[in-house]
Amino acid sequence: MAPRRGGEGGAGALAAIGGGRGAFDPPPLKRMYPWQQDGAGQCDIVAGGVDDTGVFKGIHISGVHLMALLRTFQLSKVFMPVDTSTPIAHLGQSLQDGIPLVIVTRGCFGRDMDYGPGPVRNDVQKTVWEICRQMRADMPQVLISCIDLPINVSPDVVQACLSEPLNEYRELMYHEGTWHTPSVINSSGLAKWKQENKKEKLNKVGVMPGGFHRKKFGWLDETVFYKDMWALGWKPVLKRSDPPAAPRRTDLVFSENAVPDVKPILNSIPSGTEVTFRKLLARSRESGDPKELVSSVKAYLDRAKFSEKSGLEEAVKACGEAAELFEGRGDAVEACSARGMAVGTYIWMNEVDKAMHIATEMQASAKTVKVEVKAARLVLDCHFALGELDKAVEAATSAKDGVQKKGDPEALCEAWGLVVATEIARGDFEAAVTAATSATSSADKLSKAKAWLLVAESQMALGGNSESEATKKSAYEAAIAAQTSARWLFKELGLKKEEAEALQGVVQACLVQGNSTTALQTATELQAFAKDAEGSTEGMSVLAATASQLVATAHLQQYSIDGAFLEGGGEAMIAAAREAVASFHRLGEGGRRAGAQRVLLQVRRAFPSTN
Repeated sequence: MAPRRGGEGGAGALAAIGGGRGAFDPPPLKRMYPWQQDGAGQCDIVAGGVDDTGVFKGIHISGVHLMALLRTFQLSKVFMPVDTSTPIAHLGQSLQDGIPLVIVTRGCFGRDMDYGPGPVRNDVQKTVWEICRQMRADMPQVLISCIDLPINVSPDVVQACLSEPLNEYRELMYHEGTWHTPSVINSSGLAKWKQENKKEKLNKVGVMPGGFHRKKFGWLDETVFYKDMWALGWKPVLKRSDPPAAPRRTDLVFSENAVPDVKPILNSIPSGTEVTFRKLLARSRESGDPKELVSSVKAYLDRAKFSEKSGLEEAVKACGEAAELFEGRGDAVEACSARGMAVGTYIWMNEVDKAMHIATEMQASAKTVKVEVKAARLVLDCHFALGELDKAVEAATSAKDGVQKKGDPEALCEAWGLVVATEIARGDFEAAVTAATSATSSADKLSKAKAWLLVAESQMALGGNSESEATKKSAYEAAIAAQTSARWLFKELGLKKEEAEALQGVVQACLVQGNSTTALQTATELQAFAKDAEGSTEGMSVLAATASQLVATAHLQQYSIDGAFLEGGGEAMIAAAREAVASFHRLGEGGRRAGAQRVLLQVRRAFPSTN
């Protein structure tokens, strides 16, 4: 069988006698053993020096197992193998004569781009440094220097160690263009800190919960106990080049790219409400009736979810179609109402910009004064949704000024109502009272009556938000007087429902003021008035039931003040409360019936003797 020929790498050592070369050649290609991950066979030895001409004369051994080679140097000549080559045998004698020996390790102190597992490699090569230090102590005549280089540095860097000033050091490390040498520094502070901050086990007996640690305070200076503690560090001795700059990546540019529009994950399965809505919408479109379209949208919006974006967009589209159909029939007010539903839907979807666009176009293209006022109200809703109260006041004032020039008293009263509502929302209640009082100068009785209702609303807001008792009292009295003035104007016009609503406002203002007696008298008057007009006027039945509930409430308020009931006693109170519950139940008013039941519960607690 022919012998295996692996070249110089297979021999395990490369001996080079000094010649005319002035630089070290890189080591030749050698075999790599995957099972040797500790780096023990990747060390270099340089024995020799530089003569007067600057030429290195000596031996450079690379890619050998350093531990075995150092052990060979420690043996005498008689213990060397008989087949040892002449240069290596001569080297052993030269060491005794004082030839400098340089041992080069790779990545001993944690260099980047290392080969193999870092902790194992570093531990093995640090042992090499310890053996070299022991050899210096045992064989002082042998000049041994240890140099640590990064794994990616060429061997020519070692040449600097053979000349001044680096040849004066026995241990060197090359790192980022600078030569370092070990230095010993006092570490008494670190030792004291480690002693005071020992790592304790969890749930240790004697340790209080909550992370509390007992501290001790010594009577003596404890640093004297740690003065003999030292640590090994590194100090620079020669700078060869600047540290290499970290390469900057040029492909990580995020400012030029547009921000991605992250959209929520939509449920692909439509809800039952949306499916029913689309069926009704298709049927309404076939019939071409705008009222059916509007009713379908109303029914869907009462049950729609915020996540049903496609269904809500379809509802807005249906509102636009209904508005166009109403405009084709000449009904501008209904068309405005249909577009108002679209604006409200966009506001609920948190797309106020689209809602503002629709409302602004409606206000600009309004053909009648009433439509202009309704569109202005939609614009204010958009400002309220955005929290722009100052802009809302400007828009309301501008709409009022525009309507005032057209000579429509009813529309002007509605415009004044926009100003009053905006001032109340902004918190300027005195300005709201001033605007409402200005609206009462109208010559039209109906507009003037509505203006007095605005005065009552603003005065109630002023009294409810004032801290002064005198201001509250005067505001509530002014509100009662305004509601009374509106009531008599509605009576002159023959508007019974509006008159009854004004009486209801008087009762509520009296209850807020704490005047239970006047509230009971007015509520009784409202109850009789509503029952007389119950057959002739629509909506009076609900007002009659509301009056009965207000009668019971007036009794309860007086009982909470002095523990006594008003005229009629507890029997009249509980009879009124029961009548209110029965009336609302007969009329099918579920929400109002629930409120009347709560009043009845309080009545039974105040007057428990009657079942």
